Amino acid sequence: MAKIKNKLVNFFKTPYEPRMIVLAVIVGIIGGLGAVLFHYLILLFKYIFYGATSTDTFLDTVRMLPWYHRLLAPAIGGLIVGPLVTYIVQEARGHGVPEVIEALVFKKGTIRFRVAPLKALISAICIGSGGSAGREGPIVQIGASFGSSLGNYLELSPEKVKTLLGAGAAAGIAGTFNAPLAGVVFSMEVLLKKFELSNFSPLVVAAVTGTAVANILFGDAEPIFMIPEHQLVNYIELIFYMGLGILGGVIAIIYGNSLYSMEHLFEKIPVPEASKAAIGGLLLGVLALVVPQIYATGYPVMESALYGQLSLQMVLLLVVAKILATILTLGSGGSGGIFAPSLYIGAMLGSAYGMIVHSAFPAITAGASSYAMVGMGTVFAGATHAPLTAIIIIFEMTQDPLIILPLMFACKFSSFIAKQVQDKNIYSTKLLNRGIDIETIEGRNVLGTVKTKEIMTKDVKTVYKDTTVIEAKKLFEKTLFNYIPVINEETGELLGVLNFHDLMGHIDLDCDGPCRVEDVMTSPFIKISEEKSLLKALKLIEENEVDIVPIVSEDNPDKLVGLLTKSDILKAYHHWELA
Repeated sequence: MAKIKNKLVNFFKTPYEPRMIVLAVIVGIIGGLGAVLFHYLILLFKYIFYGATSTDTFLDTVRMLPWYHRLLAPAIGGLIVGPLVTYIVQEARGHGVPEVIEALVFKKGTIRFRVAPLKALISAICIGSGGSAGREGPIVQIGASFGSSLGNYLELSPEKVKTLLGAGAAAGIAGTFNAPLAGVVFSMEVLLKKFELSNFSPLVVAAVTGTAVANILFGDAEPIFMIPEHQLVNYIELIFYMGLGILGGVIAIIYGNSLYSMEHLFEKIPVPEASKAAIGGLLLGVLALVVPQIYATGYPVMESALYGQLSLQMVLLLVVAKILATILTLGSGGSGGIFAPSLYIGAMLGSAYGMIVHSAFPAITAGASSYAMVGMGTVFAGATHAPLTAIIIIFEMTQDPLIILPLMFACKFSSFIAKQVQDKNIYSTKLLNRGIDIETIEGRNVLGTVKTKEIMTKDVKTVYKDTTVIEAKKLFEKTLFNYIPVINEETGELLGVLNFHDLMGHIDLDCDGPCRVEDVMTSPFIKISEEKSLLKALKLIEENEVDIVPIVSEDNPDKLVGLLTKSDILKAYHHWELA
């Protein structure tokens, strides 16, 4: 077995790019299979808990059950999920995407292999028992786990491991929603947070492969939602879609903040951690006795809104009820994604908004159906600050090209409003609540992994200690630096640094005789090894309130090898941030 692994490791080490495509195909196949298996696993648990044989008949089946069955089924599901999450795989708690982002930033893309099967099982139990959650978060974590495990098994570099992680997530999204382009965009916009060719090719291959595998096994390539054709009655109507986007952004903020407020509330309940998901499930059951439409993912209910089959009072009720159902499920420790609930909330919001504007302006607006379609994307765009992903995935799920224009308009406004109100999205807020500021940490990680010798200036102007201040002044005129290192002419030892302002002040004193640099230089002075990180160099510069630091040899701390400025560090950081 070890020999086989060594051969595989050696084979995939060089050259990277062609063989990364091979690995992307493997990841895509597993991601597509994972999407299919997860789908049927949810159906299995829907049958176990409720006797439902399909998603379309799930709600009708549930309504025929005794009230106590409907009340207790989500609680029993929580009773199973709670201990599994608490004692076996804590990464499966909640919606999963923040854990993938954390692995990318802190763990070089490493996710434990057992997360994939256990996340699938736990999320399927949670959703199958009626938990209000979606498939997006779990399938991202499942696909990412396999991609990460494959990369680590083959001992690839951290960057390649991260690429395979993103490829696994893309394949899972693509296979689940029949949306290959959305899978790619989600991985790049939400997870990897950068668009570059080296990542793009493996992600595309994995997403296309995952979609193909899922479509072969599902037996068709139909869109997720069979919907009426969208209508844009008048271009003036875009103003109303802008209003829907703004409203969607506001609801997205309420949705995200309510979720984490519920998490904090459950953290304070003085009961064993493993039992909290059961409490959340019981409360969900109580709510579902009144509003059974909030069970599970709710795709059939969404289609009813898309066809304009629900009343204004009902869609307004479902907006509130679905938010409450989702925060009870995930806030108590359940497992599932936030994507499907976002679509559901957005569809109901859009339907209600469409009814109101159409009744007020019937000549220039479409009906509730069109606004419900666009509304699906607005809440997700606002919650995640990922408008491009929202636009692409709604388009691919509906396969209606006419929806693109209003969808782009509304999603962009939703994301813009949400960002203006709060910087953090529904994914990063979860990490922020743990004391992890991803944006700050990512920058610190870049600076913490790059050595000073990689960006220091090696061609350094120096002066000897016996150089006169007049000669030193002429040297300063030939350089842009405010500091020049001072070295011993005989030994080459770094003795100190000469500050231009100190030098000029000394010249102004009209000292007697040929004043020398050693009379003006600063010593002792700060310096740092060529092997230290840019983060440590930046801290040293800021603590000493200087703009430059000499870089010395790791083997000989008195030997000057370069100079590093604060400007160099900041330029390097912005270069990697934009890369």
